[in-house]
Order: sequence, then C-alpha cells, then structure tokens
Amino acid sequence: MDLPKEHLRDALDRIAAWRTDPDSALPCPVCGASGVEIIDRSARPYSEWYALRCARCGLDTALHIPLAGPAAY
Repeated sequence: MDLPKEHLRDALDRIAAWRTDPDSALPCPVCGASGVEIIDRSARPYSEWYALRCARCGLDTALHIPLAGPAAY
C-alpha cells in the first residue's frame, strides 16, 4: 500500500523521531500499529529516501525528500 497523502505529515514526523532514536518502536503513520519499519536509503548530500513498512496495514512505500544541491555562484 502506498502512503495516503493525508498521512504524509505523520510519516515525516515518524522519520524525524526515528532519526533521533532508531531503536524505538514507532507507530505506523497510517494505522497506528507499533513497530513501523523505517529504512534509510538516502543518497546524501542531494536527497533522502526512506522506506516505510507496516506488517499490520500493508504500508510499503518510499518517501523522497530532496535536499538543496550545491550553490551556483
């Protein structure tokens, strides 16, 4: 299942919390079940990619967060 757009903010909040404490059991941004799986597949410094999976509701998606590229002068 892809991430419904109304849960994007929740997903970004979960990613931020996971980055602070990767060992914590966070709730799924869609169904609220504990233990959403988050995998960092980033290609820094230009973008961040996070895979999110939930066994309970079937969430299986990736979020792309573009980062600022090198400044052009």
